[in-house]
Amino acid sequence: MQKNFILLTNTASPIWQRSIGAYQVASHCRQNGFTCQVIDFTDYFTEDELYIILNKFIGPETLAIGVSTSFFFNSNTKKKFISASRTFDTVIPDYIRSLLERIKREHKIKIIAGGANSYQIKNDDLFDTVMHGYSEQTVVNYLNSLRTGRKNIYPKVGNTEYIDGAKDHFDIESLEHRWEHSDCILDGETLPIEISRGCIFKCKFCSYPLNGKKKFDYLRDPERIKQELIYNYENFKTTNYFFTDDTFNDSTFKLEQLHKVITELPFKIKFVTYLRLDLLYAHPEQISMLYEMGLGSAFFGIESFNPESSKAIGKGMDPNKIKSFLYELHDVHWKGEIPITCSFIIGLPGETVEKVLESHEWCKSAPINDLWFPLFIKTQSHYKSEFDTNYLEYGYKLDENGLWSNDNMDFNTALELSEKFNSEGLYTDKNPSTWYLFGLLNYGLSIDELKDTPVHKISKFSMARKHTRLIAQYKKLLNDRLSVSLTE
Repeated sequence: MQKNFILLTNTASPIWQRSIGAYQVASHCRQNGFTCQVIDFTDYFTEDELYIILNKFIGPETLAIGVSTSFFFNSNTKKKFISASRTFDTVIPDYIRSLLERIKREHKIKIIAGGANSYQIKNDDLFDTVMHGYSEQTVVNYLNSLRTGRKNIYPKVGNTEYIDGAKDHFDIESLEHRWEHSDCILDGETLPIEISRGCIFKCKFCSYPLNGKKKFDYLRDPERIKQELIYNYENFKTTNYFFTDDTFNDSTFKLEQLHKVITELPFKIKFVTYLRLDLLYAHPEQISMLYEMGLGSAFFGIESFNPESSKAIGKGMDPNKIKSFLYELHDVHWKGEIPITCSFIIGLPGETVEKVLESHEWCKSAPINDLWFPLFIKTQSHYKSEFDTNYLEYGYKLDENGLWSNDNMDFNTALELSEKFNSEGLYTDKNPSTWYLFGLLNYGLSIDELKDTPVHKISKFSMARKHTRLIAQYKKLLNDRLSVSLTE
């Protein structure tokens, strides 16, 4: 069956894990009268495979093909299993570019790009339009203009239009996202779900849109979330989730509302999400609520144990309190049942290599998993952090390649340390946690099994074989869907 809009996206991590963005756009388009197909995991298709599939979805009513830039990375920096430290250089792969050029020659179809790294696409005649930021409503408006022939005037660079999605209001509060069977969801698959949007904090390294929102802005209706969870259970047997909130516990009121609807479900769920440790410390009533709701693993952005660095980015909790509270959470409140991951940024103001090494040593013996990122300063990004905009004020200099240095270290040192620490983390006796843990559930493993299995004992070979089978299963579902559509 031909579609009005086709979206190409690919894997969000080295394990089986979907990203919500393309599907959120697709769901909103469907609810506004457009037929839409997402083709995921494109990095596991050949150009010819994609060409055959696209041509079965393309017809006279097809208006556009969209490409998500969020997870197309430079092959030299996309590091499987230590992906937390990869640099975010977006490169449209040659086979995708060749594919879209073929489609563009053969059909009168607009080619558009969006996603987290769309700002890196400049002066590229392959794309008719590039959209920045959250673009659900922007895509609907754009498709409407193509369908009606109404000409919208957007800023252009060369032949490419550039649209800021922030200018189009999208009502996240009443969002009713729905996965469709055409999305080729696997039975029991761990799925992403958006509970709210934006963050009440404004950390100086963070460039996400909607940072600094008010506490109760952009919260979804809890009853709609409940209905989505029930729908997913009834249609896909899903009970495990990636909650994609920037800060899930940003208010106790929000948790109380969600605790009510989730504990009323006729089945239990498990989820992983980003949490703010200082809020849990200040509001201990949240701890038991999270446990009762089904928190399966917790992710805390600690960033640094160096007081000067923490203060510089807007996180002021005393490092000794952080360390003791992490032990308390793990050992006392959650009794070792909820694995914890803490992330750190190397290269923050005042951070030295010696202090980073000290922090890493503490993490090695603590009851947590640790992930390490180099600080990124992206002066060309569409949405900019405080560091992106005013890096000179914080003691950074940029070289001709845009890589930073300060009096203590430089980007390459931070990157090397990140990769070293993350690589070492694969060979410890610690058990998997957070996103890695919940991605592994898609391979037929249970949380109880994984909580007792050290990361280094998880066979990468076995996971690769299972991953290959999952990709084959996805392709079969997609082709089965095509066969059904062609007979409708």
